[in-house]
Amino acid sequence: MQVRVIRGTKQIGGCVTEITSSKKTKILIDYGENLDNDDVLEIDGLTKGNKSYDAVFITHSHGDHIGCINHILDDIPVYVEPISKRIYEITAKFTHKNIRKDTLDMEFEKSIQVKDIKVTAYLADHSAYNAAMLLIEADGKKVLHTGDFRGHGTKGDLLDKMIQKIGTVDLIVTEGTVLSRTDGTGKEIICQTEKELTKKATEIFKKYDQVFILQSGTNIDRITSFYESAVSSGKNFIEDLFTTSIVFSLDNLKIPNPETFNKVYTWIPLYYEDKIEFKEYVDPLEKYCSMYSYSNNKYAMLVKSSMISSIELLHNKNHITNACLIYSMWAGYQEDAKTKKFLEDIKKYNIKDIIYLHTSGHADYKTLKKLNKLKAKKVITIHTVDGNKLKEILDNVYIVNDNEGVNVI
Repeated sequence: MQVRVIRGTKQIGGCVTEITSSKKTKILIDYGENLDNDDVLEIDGLTKGNKSYDAVFITHSHGDHIGCINHILDDIPVYVEPISKRIYEITAKFTHKNIRKDTLDMEFEKSIQVKDIKVTAYLADHSAYNAAMLLIEADGKKVLHTGDFRGHGTKGDLLDKMIQKIGTVDLIVTEGTVLSRTDGTGKEIICQTEKELTKKATEIFKKYDQVFILQSGTNIDRITSFYESAVSSGKNFIEDLFTTSIVFSLDNLKIPNPETFNKVYTWIPLYYEDKIEFKEYVDPLEKYCSMYSYSNNKYAMLVKSSMISSIELLHNKNHITNACLIYSMWAGYQEDAKTKKFLEDIKKYNIKDIIYLHTSGHADYKTLKKLNKLKAKKVITIHTVDGNKLKEILDNVYIVNDNEGVNVI
């Protein structure tokens, strides 16, 4: 086998990895957007010209991994885990992007054979629900592509379980997002766990009557964390339309939702009520909207940067009295013009305190070190701007540039 990172050795997001067998079977792993623009990476045989790829596999539903699959030639099979596909479709709908409908299901621990290449997906702990690691086998060799993963979420034990199942591999392609981030001390980055975050959130929730939360609606671990903090501090929990639509798409009624959970409600901004294209989401959820959700003035509410009119409405009805906003995403997103304006505008509506409370969706140093147990002969890092730092953590790290082929030995 040969591995070639088409894009991703010097950037976070938009990574594309090619794997080719000795019989010239060729697959791609992930085909998403750059984080800083919507430019599509055109690839001969994938998006134009005659087909030269036998399949594409998607690790999870984040746009920088799946967001460009609608540009792939129609006759190339695209494999996606079914719930990840639903999340992708809902997200695309709400962000006015095109959707590729004809994908094939990829199930965890059920191998898919693409000619002489076998691909097996394993469930990973990540901020995206049902994210996958992929084991690729051909020519008597094994390659593990980690996708995005971590060890400090609610499913933090999954990496150890997977390592026990697959034993050793010949090559690892791993994400290295945190390698370029620092806490300013020069020490290893060790992320707080989701459990620790929940405890801190509960302390904050108890100090305020209203808590507005700016977070990803697809980060299910975080939704659950903040729900627990809301209920333990005597508050109702209000999900925005997008988040509730995502939650119901998971077919898991153990995740906070207004159907099976007490004190969970939905907020439908006026913007969506008047849009015919969102009728399929608005109509089923209207029954979960209630004046009671906020009229007692003790609530936690998930918001988006597009919901400033909703916050203004609550303020005008005197439903914002002692409030804060919790910012629970990567700090870098605050530089986005729309987010920056939102964070300024909310101060007009009696929300003076903005509190940063977040933990990464990516593997910290402690978790990355566990990959040494796989005893790989070579390790390549992607999804990073500082791959050299991986040499301080893992054995046999091999630094490559985009489009440089690496033979699996």
